[in-house]
Amino acid sequence: MFSIQQIVNVWVHFLMNLFKISGNILSQEVSLVQLSQKLEQLVNQTGGEVLKAILEQADEAIYAASKPEHRYQVKAHRSRTLTTLWGEVTFTRTYYQDKTDSSYHYLLDEWLGLDKSTHIEPFCRARLVTRSADVSYRKYVALTTPARLSGQSVLQSIRKLGTIPNQAAVMPAAKPGIHKVYVEADEDHVAMQKGHAKEMKLINVYETKVPVCQGRRKLLGRRTFSGWETPSQLWPAVNRYIQQTYGTEQMPEVVIKGDAAAWIKSGTEYVWNSTHVVDGYHASQYLRKIAGKGTSTALYEALKANDCEAFVKEVQRKLRKSPQREKAIRDGYQYIMANWEGIHKALTQPDAASSTEGHVSHMLSDWLSSRCMGWSPIGAEQIARMRTYIANVGNLEAYARKQFTAHRQTRKPEVNQEILKKEWSRRKLPYCTYVPDEAAHMPGREWMRLIENGGYQHIM
Repeated sequence: MFSIQQIVNVWVHFLMNLFKISGNILSQEVSLVQLSQKLEQLVNQTGGEVLKAILEQADEAIYAASKPEHRYQVKAHRSRTLTTLWGEVTFTRTYYQDKTDSSYHYLLDEWLGLDKSTHIEPFCRARLVTRSADVSYRKYVALTTPARLSGQSVLQSIRKLGTIPNQAAVMPAAKPGIHKVYVEADEDHVAMQKGHAKEMKLINVYETKVPVCQGRRKLLGRRTFSGWETPSQLWPAVNRYIQQTYGTEQMPEVVIKGDAAAWIKSGTEYVWNSTHVVDGYHASQYLRKIAGKGTSTALYEALKANDCEAFVKEVQRKLRKSPQREKAIRDGYQYIMANWEGIHKALTQPDAASSTEGHVSHMLSDWLSSRCMGWSPIGAEQIARMRTYIANVGNLEAYARKQFTAHRQTRKPEVNQEILKKEWSRRKLPYCTYVPDEAAHMPGREWMRLIENGGYQHIM
């Protein structure tokens, strides 16, 4: 708790600098862009000064409260630098020796839960990790703090966060009245730093698609899953989510859309009451391989009519007409025949239309494979899971703050708590900002003078 008087003393200095900077606009000494840059620097500087003052006064309060106990002996006063949202903040704290066991302590650090290896303040670290889901490590350092941080520092923050489980986001309310649920599955081929590319799987569960604007729709009731896991690990998690959300007594019909990859087709073995449908994109891709530059109308009509004989005759006609394309035609033919039922459903059921490629492009490829870079398995999965958590309407920054402070070893100073509370409440921010001569020329001087003379009226 700080008094109104204390807050004004800090902000008077801020306003004085602000008026000096803004006055230069009238004389055309600075542009609007330069003014905004200077204002940003001023805000960061003021925030850092306030944080430094609070920490140093907390250290003084701890010292005053520990003095009557005669348990701790002061050995030194040492500075420490933390990277914060306002830049690097350097503050001084007291180094003690405990007379009972000869151990050494920074009581302020222990009170704050800062271990000696922490160089980035937890709130700043959480903001860094949050922005890493969208832009490169070095770019989001510049977006988060004016301090200089290496990409390696950000990488260590992501590693400390850990891999977010697919189940981390809050579960939606139960929806027992839904009779049909759709699942779209596909993968992104992510280049590895060592070895061949790996398949990052992506699964979206949703209830229906609703139009957003012309030519664009969004998934309603969407829940996303991603990871390197095998089908036997990933699909049961999807099945559990469907059961918990839509009920087990009247299990909804589940339509799994995707290409003919073995891991996608195996979803029917793990998800109750499910069928597999080949998405229209891949069906059209292989039909075009058969048709080449010619028309594919007859092929489509045979598939829609479920007339396998007519389809085979049309393929044979294509072979006779274009023998030089035999390999492409046979590849397309084998794919269609191996997935005939799924492709027939895709062409005859209006709700079988799929947007798997778009989701993979937006969720995974946009960050993992669209750039020329190689990933480590853990790094790619962490980024994918962070983007998945955001897609599941999770607050990534709040999650990161909780994780970074969950295992923090806080230790209340073993001092008289009543004295500590008294010392803390009576301390004020230093009068390093109030200059009466300069304040006399500031707008609003009268109301600030009234506040200065108003005593210690505390606010929460």
